[in-house]
Amino acid sequence: MTEPIRLREALEAADPAGGGRDSTELRLDPSRRVMLRFQVLLEGEDEMEALRYARRAMIREERTRGLEWDEPSMEDPTLAGSEIRWFCLASQAAWCRQKMTELIERANRAAEEIRASGTGTGGGSERYRS
Repeated sequence: MTEPIRLREALEAADPAGGGRDSTELRLDPSRRVMLRFQVLLEGEDEMEALRYARRAMIREERTRGLEWDEPSMEDPTLAGSEIRWFCLASQAAWCRQKMTELIERANRAAEEIRASGTGTGGGSERYRS
């Protein structure tokens, strides 16, 4: 069985506003900001609730332990329709991708628990609300 929540990174086309700058220079500039876009593929509302729950849990953990130096926060990405957008420093991009992978893994576990408990959309388990 495939996972009910999947993630696919949307690849950006070359930046037309680059003004002829060398592409190597752009890749090596750690202060440059980039927009990471991830397409979220969901099967239904239960999966969306599981995704929200997993994100809230990760944010609570960040607030409890604190962030490491230059660590991006799960509070930063925004959900726009079925797309998650994360505007971050180029030096943080790999870390953001790692956090997105963890988010999807947690959301799939939460979705499995929602299905197992039989609460689903409408009934809603208090465990998944905050």
